[in-house]
Amino acid sequence: MAYSFPEEVLEYVFSFINYNKDRNAVSLVCKSWFEIERWCRRRIFVGNCYAVSPRIVIRRFPELRSVELKGKPHFADYNLVPEGWGGHVYPWIAAMTRAYPCLEEIRLKRMVVTDETLELVARSFRNFKVLVMASCEGFTTDGLAAIAANCK
Repeated sequence: MAYSFPEEVLEYVFSFINYNKDRNAVSLVCKSWFEIERWCRRRIFVGNCYAVSPRIVIRRFPELRSVELKGKPHFADYNLVPEGWGGHVYPWIAAMTRAYPCLEEIRLKRMVVTDETLELVARSFRNFKVLVMASCEGFTTDGLAAIAANCK
């Protein structure tokens, strides 16, 4: 005989599972766990911004509060990637502004971040608190000023 826990209990239990690999494993147990994990996931890590589209991430995880994206490959740090290769974060931010108005944190690594993108972040997320950019390019102090002036 199979016993099913109430969704609220599972959501509470899932809140203690912090590692992405563990959350992914939990979501594979059954369809109901997949759905519960889908709705209670608050953080996502995308190791390659071209491996998945923003639309798919938004459809899969409708309640995110924190997004971590990596763009260009590691060897871009050594100038081994052609100029203009990609890694643009704007398509991600534009999609997230509509889907995640309560987004609080964005962490970016090796992405092209324009001032226009930073201004969009500053205008769009009412509870925005954390912006981390490691090895990012394309922005000036004007974009950073928009973040500083409009975000917590």
